[in-house]
Amino acid sequence: MFARVITAQAEPHGLDGVIEVFGQQLPGARQQPGFNGFFLLTDAETGKVIIISLWQTREQMPAGIRHQAVPVTWLTPPDLETYEVTLHG
Repeated sequence: MFARVITAQAEPHGLDGVIEVFGQQLPGARQQPGFNGFFLLTDAETGKVIIISLWQTREQMPAGIRHQAVPVTWLTPPDLETYEVTLHG
């Protein structure tokens, strides 16, 4: 299993919008082959956002981030990383 980890910084007034947009994307993600789960972590005090999506294989992960889904004014440019899940409880 593989994890796509995206980190970004939301503007203080934009965090609710980020949560709403990613919540709207979740049903579509569930339709993707190999999709195993999705977490949206937020820190209301700092505005930090961490998005973790889990995939069966690296090849099944989406090639990139849909930048157009989240208005640029809400988030700093995201940092994208991929990890192999070596232990899952």
